[in-house]
Amino acid sequence: MNQSILIDELLRPEAYPWHPAAVELIETHVSWVFLAGDRVVKVKKPVAYGFVDHTTLTSRHRSCADEVRLNRRLTNGVYLDVVPIVHNEHAGYHVAGEGVPLEWATLMRRLPAEGMLDTLLALGTVPPCLGDQLADRLIPFHRDTASICGGSATEMVAATSAVVKDNLEELEAFARRPLGRVQLGLVAEALRGFITGRADLLRDRVELGWVREGHGDLRVEHVCLESDGEIQIFDCVEFSRTLRCADVASDLAFLLMDLDRLGAPGTAAALVVRYQEAGVVLPEALLRFYRAHRALVRAKVACLSLTSFAGQVAWDGLSLEAASYLDLATTSAVTVQPALIAMTGLSGTGKSTVATALARTLDAVIFASDVVRKELTGQAGPASAAWKQGLYAPERTEETYERLWELAGQALAAGRTTILDATFLDERRRERLAAVARTAGVPLVLVETVCGEETAVGRILTRSGRGDSRSDATVEVYRRQRAAVQASPPNVPRGAVHVVVDTDADRAVFLDPVLAALQREHIITAQVPGT
Repeated sequence: MNQSILIDELLRPEAYPWHPAAVELIETHVSWVFLAGDRVVKVKKPVAYGFVDHTTLTSRHRSCADEVRLNRRLTNGVYLDVVPIVHNEHAGYHVAGEGVPLEWATLMRRLPAEGMLDTLLALGTVPPCLGDQLADRLIPFHRDTASICGGSATEMVAATSAVVKDNLEELEAFARRPLGRVQLGLVAEALRGFITGRADLLRDRVELGWVREGHGDLRVEHVCLESDGEIQIFDCVEFSRTLRCADVASDLAFLLMDLDRLGAPGTAAALVVRYQEAGVVLPEALLRFYRAHRALVRAKVACLSLTSFAGQVAWDGLSLEAASYLDLATTSAVTVQPALIAMTGLSGTGKSTVATALARTLDAVIFASDVVRKELTGQAGPASAAWKQGLYAPERTEETYERLWELAGQALAAGRTTILDATFLDERRRERLAAVARTAGVPLVLVETVCGEETAVGRILTRSGRGDSRSDATVEVYRRQRAAVQASPPNVPRGAVHVVVDTDADRAVFLDPVLAALQREHIITAQVPGT
């Protein structure tokens, strides 16, 4: 069938026997999903990736049947049937009609959009007992219902390890764009090292019966809380038993990673506790390994989607999504030694962007001068950024930096890698940084962001126009900073690691020079923590 004709035909309400008022289309990398009133019709794309082959009508029909059967394990009254799409010369293409099937589709009851877990998390309206609700639904499935995947321990370890390795190989095509080559290499080395170094643990998991035919795609978008309190967990991996057959820790790690990503680490922790109390053993190192793997799966999906969507806006969004998932994978896969990382550079050169990504990647605490300055004075919203006046008068600036030293010292004493996001353009404050690091007994890393004047000025004007930036710097401030640095360039403190990041380059490679330097200095190692 001509794909564009099929899509156009299924966007007509007349194509459905229940006559919806309107039809909406959602496109994924493997499916077309038609929202037709109170029902959903899901059609498989005729695509072939390394993990799925839907190029024949027979394979798509079989996938629809598997989708209904498997998803009924964690849903109630959602997956209704497998229906044909047929053609009639009078009525055109229509769903669930009489005739020779030209295509097949999965028919579902439409779940309430307002009950989707990703929506609830974004709005901050999840119930306080969410961890227990998820546990009540998932633990009986993982512990009792999901069948144990057959095969010898050697075969099963090889199969589950191959899934991780294959995903890594498929991601190599996206190194440097949109993913950072160094960063992806670090995570890949850590995961491959875990497979080799903890083969005993992986084998034990098989022998203890924890490798089971699970959901395979257990993320927040596939969890719905209905108004009657019932939790529906849908859209499992129906097209590959190999991908479904995984350690229970791997299946759960997808959801844990998502909960952490969307600001609900307490729910994730509560869920793990309930699993442990129910007798489902989940070693921390194993959860980290699988959290990293699952984050890379999502990074790969974003990368693959880049080939399906045109336009710079779509490309930028998907590239950022892929890089963000790689950051999450790095957090779980890489061992980090405490360090003091200080951003430096002119206003508008991307210090906060790099600092935020670094903090996410290294699981570091971050303190920004723009935030601390206003906290000290009770200022809310934008403030005058006239050169060395008002909130930016020299005495206010000194108070801000004193508070930064204090906060850094406290965090480092607690064993946390700490990032200070400020300009640090004068030598005196850089030497104070070195003193704070020496007192804490940690290395000092100075990350300098640079870019062309046109880029910096454009960023400053753009964020000023939006009015939502925590930075108050103006183009005048940028130019005064530049003149001061040109007149008296600050030295790098002795013993400090100095890294320059060119933020005129693609955002995906912002972290690569920093991570490469941290690895050379043995501040980070490509090893899953606890291995």
